[in-house]
Amino acid sequence: MGIKLDLKDRKIIYQLDLNARQSNAEIAKKVRLSKDAVGYRIKKLEELGIIRGYKTIIDSSRLGYLFYRVFFNLMDLQPAKLEALIDFLKKQKNVWWIAKLDGSWNFAFAIWVKSNKEFNKFYHTFGLKFRQNVKERLICPVVLYKNLSKKYLLETRNEVKITTVGEGEKQNFDQTDFKILKSLAENARTPLIDIAHELKLDSMTIHHRIKKLENKEIIQGYKVDLDTRKLGRDFYSVKINLRDLSKTKEIKDYILTIPEVTATTEAIGSYDIEFDLEVENSEKYFQILEEIETKFEFIRDVIYFRVLKNYKILYLPEI
Repeated sequence: MGIKLDLKDRKIIYQLDLNARQSNAEIAKKVRLSKDAVGYRIKKLEELGIIRGYKTIIDSSRLGYLFYRVFFNLMDLQPAKLEALIDFLKKQKNVWWIAKLDGSWNFAFAIWVKSNKEFNKFYHTFGLKFRQNVKERLICPVVLYKNLSKKYLLETRNEVKITTVGEGEKQNFDQTDFKILKSLAENARTPLIDIAHELKLDSMTIHHRIKKLENKEIIQGYKVDLDTRKLGRDFYSVKINLRDLSKTKEIKDYILTIPEVTATTEAIGSYDIEFDLEVENSEKYFQILEEIETKFEFIRDVIYFRVLKNYKILYLPEI
């Protein structure tokens, strides 16, 4: 059972999810509370651990990186061997996601690389160490990942803000830009004056550089990082294959209207439709799935996994 939030808290979190760099005063106007009340509520949500932090959505493709996901069913893995596998992946600087799963796959990681050759070299090294523990695997180069606003907070199907990762051309940036990105990746609400002090620059210079990074779409947006389990919600990733690919857009458009859908993915050699859900329980997951399967009879098969534990999450490659 999760922590029950009132409508005012949910409105504040929703605004932070749309743009975590909004000031408390800006949020206050939108949720019709005082600035002090908004500040107090945000602090309380942080103390409760519901808000874990604030993340900057950075399009790694515009920094010159490709993005691979690898799913596994691992076998014959003693605790010491699993610990060694996780430790190996944690030490790889651009492995940015490691997770224990439940469902069709039981383990996964994601990595940024500059080329397919770089990934192949990395995976060869991984295989030399752990191939005997891999029962099956799925390697997926990700073409496009879309973050969606958490509409379920307000129980609406209308407004959808989308930030994308993976479809951009490489942009020019310098070491100062990267230091700014690093600061914002660690905390999207870091004040300009703090970044300026750290980099020994003036606040106006930092402001202009951030705007340039936004205009180049290297920075896609700023979102709140929630511990959704404290809200009583589980994370499901759903993969669908279709019998009729001409219907792909129809089902994708429908999925975007579901309040619990928080992201969609397009990947090579993977599934026809992929999306992530944050739901109250398994019953809600199966209800959503049944609605989709009833509405679209051309679905061939569905698989899913739940994230049981994240071992590592990063938001910016190391240059």
